[in-house]
Amino acid sequence: MPIIILNKDKVSTQVSDKDIDQELKKAINNLKGDFFDIETGKVNYSLMNGSSTFEEYKSITARLKEFDLESLKTVEKKLSFWINIYNALVIDGIAQLGVENSVTEIHKFFESVSYNIGAYTFSLDQIEHGILRGNTKKHFFSSRPFSSSDPRLKFVLSSLDPRIHFCLVCGSTSCPPIGTYQEEKIDHQMNLAATTFINGTDVIIDQEKNTLKLSKIFKWYKKDFGSDDDLVLFLAKYRNNINDKNYLSENLGKLRFLYLDYDWNLNK
Repeated sequence: MPIIILNKDKVSTQVSDKDIDQELKKAINNLKGDFFDIETGKVNYSLMNGSSTFEEYKSITARLKEFDLESLKTVEKKLSFWINIYNALVIDGIAQLGVENSVTEIHKFFESVSYNIGAYTFSLDQIEHGILRGNTKKHFFSSRPFSSSDPRLKFVLSSLDPRIHFCLVCGSTSCPPIGTYQEEKIDHQMNLAATTFINGTDVIIDQEKNTLKLSKIFKWYKKDFGSDDDLVLFLAKYRNNINDKNYLSENLGKLRFLYLDYDWNLNK
């Protein structure tokens, strides 16, 4: 499987670890301000590609090779850093590889598109399933992202927070809208991302038929949410409508799960 490393450019300017982290957040926010529609989650890739804002972003990603991953000491710091890196890498990959209609145009997009960070290379899958999901197997895969001897294991998060699934962007219509996450606000921001997704069109409660129609995210990552009852209680926690909350919590073990088609069309 070919690895596509997007930030191969040589680094000529030495900057501190803090500078790289903060500059990257600033560059992502600049991209959001110029090319992302916050309400719809759409991205104007054609306008972004070749822009001075995008060129500045790419120059900063080149510096990631200088970043000391050991400086990520807290869970909050790790979550905000890796979620931001993942989302930025998806957007960068779509733009640099000339994706027109869907990330499925690129063979094994999530396995191959990568950044050099510190002394290591990380693909999208390795960030999501290796780092953020605690080195858990991807759905339909037989092995974990990192072997028992992989030095990148030391960066893996010790616990899996299922809210990550509402923060990570896959560049498709059915995925959550992109956000920029901050260490000091990460818990609130992840709660907001979960609330937004669970009260949107990807969670449909049909009380007459005792049926939940859910995004396939809940099927692919079923184990991350626990048992069926755990998932229902998770949905109830973030559902805004009090009637829905009560219905879900009072009908544990009685609900049928159906899954909505996932729209892989580009979020443009």
